This record gives sequence, C-alpha cells and structure tokens, in this order.
Amino acid sequence: MIARIFSTGFAWTGITLICTSLCLTPIAAAQNVDTPECVQETYDALAHEKRLYRSVLFGQKSADILPNGSVEFDREGNAWIKKNTNQWRSMAQGFTNTIWTDTQVTQQTDVPTRRGIFEIRKSPTSDLIPMITQAFRAYQCRLRAVCAAAEKSQTADPTDTTIQVQPDGCIELDEPVLRDCKDNTQETVGANTCEKVITSMLNQEEQMLILLTAYDASYRTLMQFEGVFEGFLSDFRFPLINPLWQTVRALGGFAHMPCFLSQCDE
Repeated sequence: MIARIFSTGFAWTGITLICTSLCLTPIAAAQNVDTPECVQETYDALAHEKRLYRSVLFGQKSADILPNGSVEFDREGNAWIKKNTNQWRSMAQGFTNTIWTDTQVTQQTDVPTRRGIFEIRKSPTSDLIPMITQAFRAYQCRLRAVCAAAEKSQTADPTDTTIQVQPDGCIELDEPVLRDCKDNTQETVGANTCEKVITSMLNQEEQMLILLTAYDASYRTLMQFEGVFEGFLSDFRFPLINPLWQTVRALGGFAHMPCFLSQCDE
C-alpha cells in the first residue's frame, strides 16, 4: 500500500513538472525573440549621439569647405561621401543615383555646424577641461536616454512621436519613438544589451579623452613656448647683427676709393 502511494505521488509529480515546462516554454521563447530592426534602429540612434558628441569636441564644418573623401550623415542616418567639388553621393537604398550639393548636405546633416571645444584658441587646456567634462557627462545621459527610449517604445502609443525619459542623475529628455521597437518582445534591448553597448562606448571615449587632453596640452604648451622664444630671438637678433652689418657696409665702401691715402701722392 505504501509503495503504491509513493508510486502514485511520483507519477503526479512527473506530470506536474512536464506541464509546468510546457506552459513556461512559450513565455521564455517570447522573451528571447530577436528583432534585428529594433536593434539596428537603437544602434543608429546611439551612433547619432556619438557624432553629436564628437562635433562638440572637434566641431562640425559646413560641407563646402570639407575636402574630397569626407563623410557626412543625413537625418535618416544615411552616409554621404564627397566625391568631387559640390558633389556628394550615397550608397543608401533609394539614393544610389542621387547627387547632393554642399548646400543640401549642410541642410540635411544630422549634426549642425558648430565650433568645437578643442578649436578654442588663446586658452590653456586647463580652461577647457570643465567644458570637456560637462560634454562627456551629457554624452552619458544622452546614451542612456536612447536605451530608455528603446525600452519605452515597445509599449508606446501609435500616435506618439516622442517619449519623455529621464535617466538616473540626468534631466528629462524628449527622445523620438523607435518605431521598429514597437511590440518588441525582447526585453533585453533596453535593459541589458543596450547597457553593455553604451558601457563599451563610454570606456572608449574615456580613453580617447585622456589621449586628447594630453596631446592638446602638449601642443598648446609648444605653441606658447614658440611664441615667447620667437620674441626673444627677435630682441636678441638685431642688437647682435646690427654691428656686423655696419662693419660690412663700411668695408664695402672701400671699393669706391680711388687709392689708399699713402699712395694718393704717387
């Protein structure tokens, strides 16, 4: 009797485990569904933030003064390369046979024309560090805002064009709705995967800033030394060379004399 009870109990336990696994399998599969369109749109938004951040550091010039071979991106994220003077071409779908002018590229670029922090002249690097630090802080907030927008776009209203997000420690930002992330079942797009990507991006930019500030400080110091030393050489050159020039001019005047004084009576 006891053996029959145990066997019956094990049988019900096995049936329960099988039913539980069958019931939970669709849910786990739904959470792991990959949506390449949502991931690609999220990466495009992160790439735009990186180009915007780089323009704050190095500036963004208008298309007409950029050399041939320069690459710019329009508001849709399509890349355009300058093939010739006032001629821009793109390999993006729908633009393979299109030629844009410098004016069109300047008007359609996703990053506005501006002067960068490192383009500021007559200033030591120490005065630029607060602005660089603030720019990097804003870059962190904007990247995390993109991840938050990617997550909230999954349940966004179809009529909404922007989403209000506020990453921890940042101000509230209005981000465009990522349409390809609508009804996306992969919850890790905005929670884990995106966070790992921006961590890698921030680490790269942090190392680049260390190199940039060291190079900029060295270059500006060299320019200051050159300016001071050039003034020193100018002040040192003329007092030293003027007597020599006077001596040369005096010796050159001897060529116009008809004879030496001791021989003029012969």
